[in-house]
Amino acid sequence: MNITLLLAGVSSGLAHSVYSALSKSLLKNRMREPFLLFLYVCLFQAVLTPFLWLFVTPALPPMAGWAPLLTSCVTCLVAYSFLYTALSSGDASSVMPIMGSKVIFAGLLAIPMLGESHSGRVYLAAVLVAISIAILSYSPTSSQGNAFPLKPILLMIACSIAFAFTDIFIRRSLVFIDSYNFMIYYNLLLGAGSLILVPYLKNKKVPVIPKGQDLWLGLASAFFLVLATLLFVISLEIAEGVLIPNILQSTRGVFIVLISAALARSGSTALETHSMKVYLLRFLASSLVIVSIWIALSN
Repeated sequence: MNITLLLAGVSSGLAHSVYSALSKSLLKNRMREPFLLFLYVCLFQAVLTPFLWLFVTPALPPMAGWAPLLTSCVTCLVAYSFLYTALSSGDASSVMPIMGSKVIFAGLLAIPMLGESHSGRVYLAAVLVAISIAILSYSPTSSQGNAFPLKPILLMIACSIAFAFTDIFIRRSLVFIDSYNFMIYYNLLLGAGSLILVPYLKNKKVPVIPKGQDLWLGLASAFFLVLATLLFVISLEIAEGVLIPNILQSTRGVFIVLISAALARSGSTALETHSMKVYLLRFLASSLVIVSIWIALSN
């Protein structure tokens, strides 16, 4: 078992779950326009990531490396547009686990696009992750009864497909440049691309300058997203593929469930609460994710 890969992948899942919880809290209680948060998270990432140059030697990708880099940015921006719309219409603990379905889409796309192949054991682990995601995504609130939140689910499936393409092109980019320098250019390009939202926000008469706690929560959200993405890109480089890192990062669905349960126990209204039946199903699904990771990484 590659311990470094395990730690990078699972830590990425943890950081991503904190980012998700912060984002949902902002969208539910303070910042009603999802694309305003989208804009500021992208801009904060663009500002934060170049600090990596204090620790690594700056390097430009060669000409051949720019095409996959730019493509990964475009697909990521598309995925984010689905993500923030979904977060604004469903609770985070229901919505975010669905992104774990990316493991299926990325695994399928990696076969023709990267020539990636694994043993049957690894594909079994991916199927088990998909089953656990379906269980984790079953989380009706008291106001919903037993209905699935269809709109955010469909949006998150579209988000997962777009992010699966992003993973493929990130892996292609890492052939030409190291993960740290990749992250810097990737986030700078995402920040620049997000500026197209400014006319849209002005047209909707949305104030584009957050203040006070909104600003700091947005910065914290961006920090954890930078950390999650960096750890994920590092795991892509270590694994030399996309399927196993996605299996490991599916733990974000487990962590967001734990965060939701902890907040509910403390009486916080930042995230929605659910019945004991739902929490029991989530516990079983979370255990299945852990079993899946053990299967995927066992020799």
